[in-house]
Amino acid sequence: MGRRRKNKKQRKGEGVGEGNNNESGISMRICDLPDPILHRILSSLPTKDAIRTSVLSKRWEHLWKNISTIELREDYRTHPQEPEPEKRRKKFMNFAMRLLAACDCARLKDFSLSCRVGENASQVSQWLYGFINPKIEDLSLQFEEIREPLVFPDHLFTCARLIQFRSYMPHIFKIPSSIHFQSLRILVLFCVIFPDSSSTENLFAGCPALEDLTLVSCNFKNVKAFFISCPLLQKIEILEMKDEKEEEDDGLDVSNRCKVMIIGTNLKSFHYDGDCSDEYILYDSASVINASINVQVPPQRFWDEDYGCLLDLGYYVFKLLRELPNVLKLSVNHAFTLALSRTGLLLKYMPFFPNLFELNLDTTTKYICLSYPGLLAMFHNSPTLEVIRFEGGVSLPKDATYILDCIPLCFSTDLKTIEICNFNGQEEELFAIKVLLQAASSLGKLIIRCYSHSSDFDDIDSHRGERSEKLHKQILRYPKRSMDCQIDFQHIMR
Repeated sequence: MGRRRKNKKQRKGEGVGEGNNNESGISMRICDLPDPILHRILSSLPTKDAIRTSVLSKRWEHLWKNISTIELREDYRTHPQEPEPEKRRKKFMNFAMRLLAACDCARLKDFSLSCRVGENASQVSQWLYGFINPKIEDLSLQFEEIREPLVFPDHLFTCARLIQFRSYMPHIFKIPSSIHFQSLRILVLFCVIFPDSSSTENLFAGCPALEDLTLVSCNFKNVKAFFISCPLLQKIEILEMKDEKEEEDDGLDVSNRCKVMIIGTNLKSFHYDGDCSDEYILYDSASVINASINVQVPPQRFWDEDYGCLLDLGYYVFKLLRELPNVLKLSVNHAFTLALSRTGLLLKYMPFFPNLFELNLDTTTKYICLSYPGLLAMFHNSPTLEVIRFEGGVSLPKDATYILDCIPLCFSTDLKTIEICNFNGQEEELFAIKVLLQAASSLGKLIIRCYSHSSDFDDIDSHRGERSEKLHKQILRYPKRSMDCQIDFQHIMR
């Protein structure tokens, strides 16, 4: 009885939310921590939650004002039980203004702002001046409905401590003549409209420490050409796609292309995904070891023989390949291989890839034909190729046996793994597999993945399983040039 009474007293003495007694018997509570640690804790919370702690006690009333991280995000969504959009927007604007007045913005290291600008360009510019201090380290800005140019504080472009800068701004980005991002390592720009060639080039020249650059749907309509010369740049990712109106007006008009010349002596990774509306040229790019090139062009254009820019598109991707002489891993899509195949005699000058060991054919929306001339040329010029992945599947017409007349060297020496996804068991798919097995004498594993959607009907699932097993047995009977090749057939339910 006495022991039970003692334990009860101990539990009562601990207090709710006050912490536990340590081994020395001293009670540790969160409010006993020094202010700098509490500031760090509050800075890790969402901004509104950090402000709510002001009601805990008199000491906590002003602690949140010294947080180092602020995130302001306007909610654009429509909620049935929420106030009208205008009232909700006014509430957000008032909250931002009160926050700016109350916080010690000189302490901010991480600031994120996402909002609609509309008619409030001057007020949003005031926020930028107030929240962005010269010691900011991480900055993320996302603006919608910009009708007037925003004004950024001059000290933003000379922030010595800024490490990451992300900006979504579908408007002209006014770039000052004096730029020096001394510590900027990561730069991500979405939908930014660049004003002219000189200021655009000046922006990148002012980033001597830049390592990672991402350009998403940026607009270079006012820019003819510029250099990106960053000595420490290791990774560049480009995603460009014209909107429907621009597509109708320009198509693939090469005269409107901006030439983006990238000088990257330390560049390791290059990724391009777009409609080739601008031209990207790599200089001193022998260091690139990982690359992907996905061409996004409407399929109907490939089958329109009168489409005059198709050959130019093939020449475009051909030039990109020539600028990747030492690539180790390469990923291309169906449109890329088809455009490359349309270059005709130019394929005789296909670059040599002495180090390429992994080729991903990321054709997730369409089978790739094994007889494409561009694809075969890549096989022949990649003597150390070890892995080939057909992400969207592979096919081959039955009259295309000529590909066995001159087997690529890598098929006989280094090719160890072939992966085929999205297998459906069509005749042209089976014939492609049969030809690959006959051609690859060093093949160690053939992986075939067959996907199907989950179903509540057991008889349908059973039928699919029986068909997969039948196809597996059929493929196992195919003659193999490599006696050590293992065939791994996987039926995956989605």
